[in-house]
Amino acid sequence: MKRNKFLPLAKRSTTPRPTPAENEVTLYLNQPCLQNDCDPLGYWKNKQPQFPVLTSLASKYLAIPATSAPVEILFSIAGKLYRPERCNLSDTRFEQLMMIRCNPQIPQ
Repeated sequence: MKRNKFLPLAKRSTTPRPTPAENEVTLYLNQPCLQNDCDPLGYWKNKQPQFPVLTSLASKYLAIPATSAPVEILFSIAGKLYRPERCNLSDTRFEQLMMIRCNPQIPQ
């Protein structure tokens, strides 16, 4: 086994170093909790220089769609599938039919 002549064997570390993202998460978890009335998007905008990775995730997952159209489309499809003459469908079968109807791009 080769030994590094510059570092004694006892001083070498075998544990992996944390990634910048892991360091960012650790630093964030050590921050004090926010008040309930705080604006989360404003908080992340102010913390962007300190937490660039977490800020990009927060902006992606805290964004709320401005419309309810996708939900209305699902209700419309569900109404067509669950007609009075088909009201004996089991929950499982109904979910399967909705999955097929709402995801035509998935190969069968």
